[in-house]
Amino acid sequence: MRGAAAHIVSEVERVLGGRADHTSEEWPEPLPLQSELPPVDTMHEDLLPSSFRALVRDVAERMQIPIDYPAAVIVLSLAGAVNRRARIQPKANDTSWLVVPNLWGAIIAAPGFLKSPTIQAITRPLTRIQDAWWQEHKEALRAYHRSNEEFELRCAAWKDQFKAAAKQGRAAPAHPEGGPDEPHLRRLIVNDATFEALHQTMAVNPAGILVVRDELTGWFSQLDKVGREGERAFALQAWNGDTGHTIDRIGRGTVHVDACCMSMLGGIQPGRLRSYLAEALEDGPGNDGLIQRFQLLVWPDPPREWRYVDRLPDTGAEQQAEAVFETLVRLDAERPVSLHFESEAQELFADWLAGLEFKVRGDDLHPALVSHLSKYRSLMPTLALLFELADSAGCSNSISLKHAQLAAQWCEYLASHARRVYSCITTPQLRAARELAQKIKQRKVGADGPFSCRDVYLKNWSGLDTPESVKQAAEVLDDAKWLRALESESGPLGGRPSARYEVNPRVWK
Repeated sequence: MRGAAAHIVSEVERVLGGRADHTSEEWPEPLPLQSELPPVDTMHEDLLPSSFRALVRDVAERMQIPIDYPAAVIVLSLAGAVNRRARIQPKANDTSWLVVPNLWGAIIAAPGFLKSPTIQAITRPLTRIQDAWWQEHKEALRAYHRSNEEFELRCAAWKDQFKAAAKQGRAAPAHPEGGPDEPHLRRLIVNDATFEALHQTMAVNPAGILVVRDELTGWFSQLDKVGREGERAFALQAWNGDTGHTIDRIGRGTVHVDACCMSMLGGIQPGRLRSYLAEALEDGPGNDGLIQRFQLLVWPDPPREWRYVDRLPDTGAEQQAEAVFETLVRLDAERPVSLHFESEAQELFADWLAGLEFKVRGDDLHPALVSHLSKYRSLMPTLALLFELADSAGCSNSISLKHAQLAAQWCEYLASHARRVYSCITTPQLRAARELAQKIKQRKVGADGPFSCRDVYLKNWSGLDTPESVKQAAEVLDDAKWLRALESESGPLGGRPSARYEVNPRVWK
């Protein structure tokens, strides 16, 4: 009798709440889901130019952050300091292929992992150079106003002399010589500006500029707004580093830039990056290769250990980096330094390029990742050029085998991070399964009994907002023993049966 009563209670619980349909002992142990984030290569300071290693090491130790963060920012800062002041011919004989060493990149990390402080600390040497230029501009502007005031007085006196000469029938006096030219502010860093303002800045700074954004999500959303198509096209051209651009505006006239050049660095959160990638890489106007132009995307694992560090910043390391930057920003963009590979380095590049072409022309990679890795054709020679300039203080005429090897190692390192970045796009079914698994663990799904796909997608959760995405996620979790599909039954009005699932109670243990 006791057994029959227990059976009745069990049936009542199953009908009312669905909690006792099967005991956890009857279920197999759920399998762990495949990790969403593939492993990435580790950054080592030996991969950096020697003049920057001390600064990168100092910032990483004081902030207790992965060395990847300051390493990526220092390379992007180096690109911003050079831009159109130098270029490289990657092939020995093909003079039509010239690469300008500007770069885009970002730190990918969750909130609270010191992305902005890292950017501020590493770019401080560039900021000091920019501040010095501001002071020089203020002095030049004061001198200009004095000279222009004197010129205007000479013009006013000339007018009186001209009128008097005309009345008396004498020869007109010579017009005063041309007035002083208004000085233009030399710019190195831009934080926030409209694309018209960026274009105007580039018109008077032919070397190009470095855009530093603490949070790149705002920049992405700005480009995606209706009516900002022109700004998006301008950004794509500025990445090339050697493409001209003309803007015509009523009231402003015509402003032409022979070669727009922009390096960019910033930070972005993983969740926001996933959302942007999911939208940008769908077939549509947003799938124009903009995100693939961020060649230096670093997404290291967060540090598992932490220790308290309280010491002064290494001012010597900052000064050493600043000295390199000061040397490079003095290079003339009108007569850029042109470099090529030495013979052994040229052979290395040819072999490396052949391997890259074999990879991107195969069928094993997602199209988004193929588009990203194809940009490495210019990334490898760009890095080799930047490393050579940093270690030689801009005095070298060719790129050594050592720096070509460093560039190739960087490309391998960055490719591992790119695979992590695009893993959330290349495995949408797994991504949806992980989202559904998280909702199950939080008891938002399945805790009150069997559920249907409709029960999930009507909640409009990100990644689970369509019947197909929920169905695919449920299939993955079914294979992993998280769920069990129940026999489908048609509703009272007939029609196609709706799939229902019950949750393995072991997932909550």
